[in-house]
Amino acid sequence: MKTYLSLLWIAAICLCVSGCSNYRELNQIGVIIGLGIDENENLEQPYKVTYQIINPSGLSQGSSSGGQGLPVINYTVTAKTLVEALKKASIVIPREHITSHLSLIIIGEKLARNDLSLLFDALDRGKQARTSIPVFIARDGTAEKLLGVIEPFEVTPVKSILSTSQNNQKMYGIVSNVQAYEVISMLLSEGKDLSLPGISINKPSQKAEEAGNLENTSPSAMQVKGLAMFRKGKLVRWLDGDEARSV
Repeated sequence: MKTYLSLLWIAAICLCVSGCSNYRELNQIGVIIGLGIDENENLEQPYKVTYQIINPSGLSQGSSSGGQGLPVINYTVTAKTLVEALKKASIVIPREHITSHLSLIIIGEKLARNDLSLLFDALDRGKQARTSIPVFIARDGTAEKLLGVIEPFEVTPVKSILSTSQNNQKMYGIVSNVQAYEVISMLLSEGKDLSLPGISINKPSQKAEEAGNLENTSPSAMQVKGLAMFRKGKLVRWLDGDEARSV
């Protein structure tokens, strides 16, 4: 009898202490959904990293409770390495930031013309690293600018880029999404050259990063723009049209 009572007490205690003990509300954390990496002019801090974070108040716009601001907020830091950049992000991001929901990586064209091996080595070894993330090249511009565009069709710039590239892949086939783990594999493999989809801003304007872009019948928008061809980890040329489709 004592044994059964002991088991019942243990079961009751387990029910009390189990469950979502580490549960946190969305408005208590900074969920990073997009990562942009550009070359910085300061050689001591060669990377300029932009984090796109969900703004829960902005996402709630249109609901009965209303909302405040845009659905995403971008924070940019400069650092010597990507690992250092993630730590330095705590200087400007007011909440504990997590990368477990990272959905997109954009690399500026200027940086892509350098060796990408060190970039992806840091991503592969990161504490919260996920390598099943599509990678894009910001053609004729920077990742920071691309992540700042406010589009009318999608809630966030990240979603817009992903949707545009997936739609192109189905309907026209200029590019196909390449995951980070595939990039790492090709960079490490002999005899294989990397190719990544290019993304740029169609009709760039000063209002592209403002809510006023939504009030234009011909707004600035994301567009798939060619295929970036690499040799030994460095961007060497772009392919467009039939050439890109052939690849």
